[in-house]
Amino acid sequence: MIKVGDSQAPQPRASIPPARAAHIAARIGRLLYVNGADTRHVVHNVTEVAGHLGHAAHVLVTPEGILVTVGTEEQFSTKVGHEVTATAVNMGKLLEIQRIVDDARIGKDGFAAIEQRIDAAESDGHDYPEYVVMLGVAVTTGSLAMLFGSPCSVAIVSFVTGLVSAFLRKHLPAFLPNAFAVTFATAIISGLVAVFVLRLWPGESPILALTAAGMILVPGVPLINGIREIATGHAGNGIARLATGISLVLAIGFALYTVGFATGADLPVDVGPGTLPVIEDLLFSALAAAGFALLFGVPPRAIGFCLLAGMAGHGLRTGLEELGLSLPIASLIGAVSAALVARLAAAVHRVPAVVFAFPGVVAMIPGSYGFRAGIGGLQLMAQGATAPHDLIANTLALAITTAVTTIAIGIGLALPLSGYPADPSSSYGRKD
Repeated sequence: MIKVGDSQAPQPRASIPPARAAHIAARIGRLLYVNGADTRHVVHNVTEVAGHLGHAAHVLVTPEGILVTVGTEEQFSTKVGHEVTATAVNMGKLLEIQRIVDDARIGKDGFAAIEQRIDAAESDGHDYPEYVVMLGVAVTTGSLAMLFGSPCSVAIVSFVTGLVSAFLRKHLPAFLPNAFAVTFATAIISGLVAVFVLRLWPGESPILALTAAGMILVPGVPLINGIREIATGHAGNGIARLATGISLVLAIGFALYTVGFATGADLPVDVGPGTLPVIEDLLFSALAAAGFALLFGVPPRAIGFCLLAGMAGHGLRTGLEELGLSLPIASLIGAVSAALVARLAAAVHRVPAVVFAFPGVVAMIPGSYGFRAGIGGLQLMAQGATAPHDLIANTLALAITTAVTTIAIGIGLALPLSGYPADPSSSYGRKD
């Protein structure tokens, strides 16, 4: 373990050809970006790696790819990374790339060894066994149903739906062309499972079971990263991420509406989530965060901080709502709390703080409001001028609440995490 002030302080290497340095830096940047890092984090690490390979670097990150120029006016090279066709969240890969960056700083590996480690990080999935992820997603889906104030019957149905959803997300990409098709098909099939299994309990509305099934599909990381990108001056990438996230939410909402129409299930827009006592909320918040941590590939040694971030964020929000604060304000404070826990965890584990913040706050995304707003919008489309006023008012209120709360969560994360170079994760005291 290297700490600030140790004799092995990082020193720049003797320079290598600019083309090779640009190639290594671009590969590192692309791996960071496609696995959940935001633009500021990518630029910081790519610039640092290029510097320790002996060259100054200029980095341009776009939604389609990463462009790195290294060298001087007399001798320089520009590398355009492979096209970014889709982004995901794999914290295991982020951790591995961060180790490569750290070791490049202290000159631990030769250039060939660095490239070999990048190859290994690119090919290794860093995933948990499929059955572990499926179980974690199922527990998360059931926990989300409980956080919505659902009865145990709906939570059981949501658990089953989570198993189906996790299986489909793993295997459908082999048959469907893109993330939108996979998300839509998963929402349709898991929604049908939710409706039909819930018929074992006649009289229960399927809206919260469908909401929980949809919530596990919500692209929370693109939505949160989009707000953070805009807040840190990267508006283009932020808008692109938000557009992707919103489009996927609309696809999920349309899929759930289709399920309701096909099965004759009643999907009332005005049936919203309830609340749990704070102690129960803390328990199910931790369980939900654990499932997201498994889904995001967070290594076992770091999951504890994810649980703590989830409890601090969602649990505090619930407590503040009980004291009378509005959902957006309570979400802002809860997100700040989760981000502070994430900064502490980053100081311990020497990784980006977002590794711990994301699983802790994804459950706070107001997916139930967004889905019901989407369903309400589709009902307005079908009914046209004959739509009742209360449906119009509810739909608008849900859409506004979704937008404002999501922005509040993004700002709550951005406030503690925005100053990346001074982030605790940028010390050399990584804990392996």
